[in-house]
Amino acid sequence: MTYSNTVLVGNWSEERLKNEYDFKIFLRKRDRRELLLQRSRTLFSNLLKERPLAISGTFVLFGYNVQVVASDMPGKGKTADGKSKYGLALSSLVSERQVDFMQNISDGCLMTLSPITTPCCRNTFVILSAADESLNGEKMKYGDEFLLRAENYGEPEAAPLYVRYTPEGVPGPADRMPIRLCATKDTNCRWTSMPLLPCDRLEGLGSPIKTGAKLIIKNCVTDKSLCVMNQNWMQTFFGPECGVTCRNYIDIHKRFTAENIFTLVSDVETKSKE
Repeated sequence: MTYSNTVLVGNWSEERLKNEYDFKIFLRKRDRRELLLQRSRTLFSNLLKERPLAISGTFVLFGYNVQVVASDMPGKGKTADGKSKYGLALSSLVSERQVDFMQNISDGCLMTLSPITTPCCRNTFVILSAADESLNGEKMKYGDEFLLRAENYGEPEAAPLYVRYTPEGVPGPADRMPIRLCATKDTNCRWTSMPLLPCDRLEGLGSPIKTGAKLIIKNCVTDKSLCVMNQNWMQTFFGPECGVTCRNYIDIHKRFTAENIFTLVSDVETKSKE
C-alpha cells in the first residue's frame, strides 16, 4: 500500500474547516431558535393552542369566539367505526414557505377549511357587529353584517386581522385563493347570513341565530356565498386541507348545495354534540 490510514489526502484541510464552520452555524441557529425544527414546533404551538368557545347558550352572541364550520362536507379522516368524518373548520394557514419568517398568523395569511375542528387559535374567530364593534353579548340576527376577527395571541399588541374576500381573486392554486386575513378593515371584510331554506328567508330575517344552525354566509360586496372548494385539496403542515372561496352552488330547486352550507359554532355543548 502506498499510503497508510493516517495519511491525509485531497482537500482535507478545506473540508475540515468547512465542517467546523457548518457546525458553528448550526450551534448559532440552535441558540437563536432558528432551526426549521424549532420554528415548526413554535408554529404548531402558537396556532394549535386551544381556545375556549362561548359559555353554554342557545344563540350566537357578538363579541364571543365562534367557529365557521362546513358541517355537511366530509373530511379526509374516518371515525372509529369506519364512517367518514364530517365538518371542515375555516382556518388560517402558514405555509411551509413562510415558516422561516412567520411563527404566527399575520397579514396576508391564506384561509383554508381544515378537518381539525378542535377550537384553537387558527380556527377560532371573534364575531363582531360591522355596525358597532363595541357590542358584546348581543344576539346576532339573520341579515346583520358582521366581521370575523382573528386574534394573534402570541403578540397581543399586533394589529387585528379580519377575514377578507378579494373579489378579483380567481379560484385556483393555493397561492391564488381569494380569502385571506387582512389588517385593512374595509367593505370586503363584511359578511352576512341568511337561513338555509328559501321558505324561511323572508320570515327569518331579523330573528336571532341559534348556535349550530345551518345557514348561508354571504360576502356583502359581491353577494356571493362562502363555499367549499371540494376539488382543491392541498397538503399543509397541518395535514390535508381544502380551499375556500365565495361562489353560489344552487340546484334546480333553487336550494344551496352542501358546498355553501355552514354553521356558526359558539357553544361548548353544541361542539360536543357534533
